[in-house]
Amino acid sequence: MWNDFESKEFIFCERGATIVYPSCAPNGRMLLKPEYLGAFPEFDVAMLKRGYHLIFISHQSRWAPDNETRIMADFVRHCAAELSCDPRVIIEGMSCGGLQGARFAQEYPELTAVLYLDNPVLNMLSMYGLGAIDDPSVAQFRREIINTFDVDDSTILNFRNSPIDKMDKLLDNNIPILLIYGNADPVVIYRENGKVLEDYYKARGGNIKVICRTMAKHHPHGLSDPTPIIRFVEENM
Repeated sequence: MWNDFESKEFIFCERGATIVYPSCAPNGRMLLKPEYLGAFPEFDVAMLKRGYHLIFISHQSRWAPDNETRIMADFVRHCAAELSCDPRVIIEGMSCGGLQGARFAQEYPELTAVLYLDNPVLNMLSMYGLGAIDDPSVAQFRREIINTFDVDDSTILNFRNSPIDKMDKLLDNNIPILLIYGNADPVVIYRENGKVLEDYYKARGGNIKVICRTMAKHHPHGLSDPTPIIRFVEENM
């Protein structure tokens, strides 16, 4: 069980995976939460009550290397076949889940319906500590990025595989984006991450809605009332 919903846990490509089943008749659509399955579930619970399946697969690195993104695409296809669902998922990306979700949408637009990003990591250089991040966890972030991409303080400057480096892929494939952020977030600095995507999409007429949580930090994610998120998703699928 997951939050009183029926669920199934299994192994997919040597990674833990979960399918959570809706409490009413399934509507043939899936919500993909790339990271932090148990965190801030208000939106997930609301969607399960509306007939969506919730799917999740764990990752060996939360920093979205290409092989993890490929496995996530294989997992989505597997779930779509097993559940007889549309393979185009709604992506719910919080923090590093936003990084994973954005990379997924860029590389697999045919599997993406809507991209909901919440205080998303979109700039690896920012998370490495080359910007205004003011949080002790940056040392851990740096170690993880080094281990994932085999970079160092010099070669990270040439890193060009962040979502902000490939925003054209989202725009060219007309991916609708809901972007929610806290304007006092000291961990994922908005002007170095989400604001770059916001400005890019708006300057080019892309479909993006932005909601600011005034004076909010990195947590909590989501909205206490997820209705605006649900409305955007269902109007743009």
